[in-house]
Amino acid sequence: MTARHAYDLFRAGRAAEAAELCQGLVRDQPTSIEAWHLLGAARLSLGQTEDALIALDRALGLDPIRPGVLSARAAALVALGRDDDALSACDAALARDPDNLVVLNAKGVALRRLGRPDKALECYQEALVLSPGFPDVLCNLGAALSDLGRFDQALAAHDRAIQAAPREPRALANRAALLSLLGRSAEAAVDLEAVVALDPRYPRALGDLLHARRQTCDWRDDDALRGLVRAEIAAGRPAISPFAALAAFDDPALHKACAGLAAPRSGPEPVWPARPAGDRLRVAYLSADLHDHATARLLAGVLEAHDRARFEIIALSYGPELGGPLRDRLNAAFERRIDVRRMSDSAVAALARSMGVDIAVDLKGYTQDGRPGILAHRAAPVQISWLGYPGTLAAAYGDYILADPVVLPPGSERDYAEAVIRLPLYQPNDSLRSTPDAPTRAAAGLPPNGFVFGCLNNPGKITPQVFAVWMSVLRAAPAGVLWLYAGAPGVETHLRAEAVRAGIAVDRLVFAAPAPHDQHLARQTLIDLALDTWPYGAHTTASDALRRGVPLLTLPGESFASRVGASLLTALGLSDLIAADQQAYVAIAARLAGDIAALNAVKARLEKALRASPVFNPPAFARRLEAAFDTVHARRLAGLPPLSFDVDPA
Repeated sequence: MTARHAYDLFRAGRAAEAAELCQGLVRDQPTSIEAWHLLGAARLSLGQTEDALIALDRALGLDPIRPGVLSARAAALVALGRDDDALSACDAALARDPDNLVVLNAKGVALRRLGRPDKALECYQEALVLSPGFPDVLCNLGAALSDLGRFDQALAAHDRAIQAAPREPRALANRAALLSLLGRSAEAAVDLEAVVALDPRYPRALGDLLHARRQTCDWRDDDALRGLVRAEIAAGRPAISPFAALAAFDDPALHKACAGLAAPRSGPEPVWPARPAGDRLRVAYLSADLHDHATARLLAGVLEAHDRARFEIIALSYGPELGGPLRDRLNAAFERRIDVRRMSDSAVAALARSMGVDIAVDLKGYTQDGRPGILAHRAAPVQISWLGYPGTLAAAYGDYILADPVVLPPGSERDYAEAVIRLPLYQPNDSLRSTPDAPTRAAAGLPPNGFVFGCLNNPGKITPQVFAVWMSVLRAAPAGVLWLYAGAPGVETHLRAEAVRAGIAVDRLVFAAPAPHDQHLARQTLIDLALDTWPYGAHTTASDALRRGVPLLTLPGESFASRVGASLLTALGLSDLIAADQQAYVAIAARLAGDIAALNAVKARLEKALRASPVFNPPAFARRLEAAFDTVHARRLAGLPPLSFDVDPA
């Protein structure tokens, strides 16, 4: 057998046989460049990337300028995510073969991941001059244009990719991702249906389809899709994003499995220098949402209340530069705000280490625009997950998760890779502030009389089971209407059709349009009783209603995401609004709708609790959070591993 025979096998798509043959050849002919090269190429095509790189390095040691080896090695480094090394390898390959389409594409991938989408764009455009219809390059071009906010051009690039390769699942999946980002969920679902038809095991396609349909409350095949997703996860295949899984399943063990499949690989553990005695504790918050966003609205008061004599508070921001009053307020709350959008995950982590960050607090996790890869490269000796993603990162580099005894009860730690810090209350909130006067019912499209049940959550949180319970509520309270957030195009049509099927008149469903945040808060007072969703309940939306004096009825499940409403109600002394099951949920809603005196008594208790409890007291929250920071830092200085603990509410 010869290297030529191995090459013929490889070209015929028989990479495993080619690799086996080459393994024998390099054993017998250790100086054969062709055999080492083919062994590396075959292993690369088989996904054995580390082994491929070893073989290609052996070939390069025998001939350091052979173009084919240089290009294959660059591709291997890109596949491994070693982007700085890959960039150098791509440049070396292009120096020998400047028109190498594959290497130009690989260089673009590395540049984009290094936070340089503008330079990536140049590589893709150069590649397209050589091959205008290359689908892979067009897909990557669309991604880079999206990074740059040039969404119309990005969509056009994805359209071109699909025209060039109409049966390529990746091209369809990429366009679906952009359509979802643009709020065009129904169109995204059409593309994802095509992906699933072409390749039912395409990574996350089943879960993305389930998620896209739920954004418009299109529940066709909902149970069947959930069953397929669950089976794929059980088989160790990534069938749904961790964030989408939170809304699809009330199953912390499944959430952990999804997160584990998505977790970036850990980088090497740094050697941490000794910390000078007496320095303030340096805390860096990592987020894409440090602007007018729900996370920022929750956190602003706590950031302002941090004790600057003991803590240095830094922002590592990788979100858009949108400006506005809340952005200005946050800027004033941070001692330093560093824009790291155009930096790779490893570079951001290295920057944090060079700054001497003691504690990194990740506010995004696996939510949209999250960058858990920064934690994977170890930004700080202690790394904490909090607020944006209510679930485990399922990775060793997540040291702690912030929770409370309600959202993550004692005994549930087995479903979390992190040690659990239980604060008295998980969710921070800004202080009570004045808002504009509420609009009239007529201005909001509500009837002049009757009881208003309201849920202004994202409609993607409304499941078929939740909506069926709500229809039971409306049947038990015949004078009531249900006020919902309109959400994406298609939501109203689908929910009105579901109401008709449940025997409920369509005029008993009213839909609220988007509104600026102050106006959104103001209109909350038109709701008599807020209804929570499950398994992903209201978080910021729950505290929005409660701060305006609107009682919330919730039904907690097993998962963190389902229990935030219950956490807030417990802290406010309103645990009687936490239903034990669906029947109790309907009964409580019907009782309060039929007994206005009882409802008013609940509202009076809520009004008193708003001022007496620490729920809307950012300085009190900050002191407890700082106590947690002190404890985890002390454990680290003592060389002790992360350990779950409770923070004293006093």
